Amino acid sequence: MEKLGLTKVSFLPTNKVEDDEQVKRYQMGVFDFRTSTMLLAPLVTIIVLNMAAFACGVYRMIFTGEWEKMVLQVVLSFYILIMNYAVIEGMLMRIDIGRIPPSITLLSVIISGVFLSLGSIILNMYQVLE
Repeated sequence: MEKLGLTKVSFLPTNKVEDDEQVKRYQMGVFDFRTSTMLLAPLVTIIVLNMAAFACGVYRMIFTGEWEKMVLQVVLSFYILIMNYAVIEGMLMRIDIGRIPPSITLLSVIISGVFLSLGSIILNMYQVLE
């Protein structure tokens, strides 16, 4: 590295823990979601869209009998929801200070509703044109 003119990098981790409650959550393996809205809103929006896709897929499988078309899509949505259980827990089940704020959850539900509405309108326009 010296021949390239690069110096040796030293990295010292620092303790950025603010309070005892945060340390306790960290030791329990619970995520702390106190971060920027710009970071959380897209993640929560995608999870809300997957929740809607899973619910609608199960509904279509049960009530319309489209098992062959829907089973793989429902399994994929379910897998995504299972992998993001910590985020869902932070949105819906937790009441401590490290949860996802309800304002971000509400914003994500509104954004998801807009996406789903636009998708429905575009799909209906496409079907009318055929």
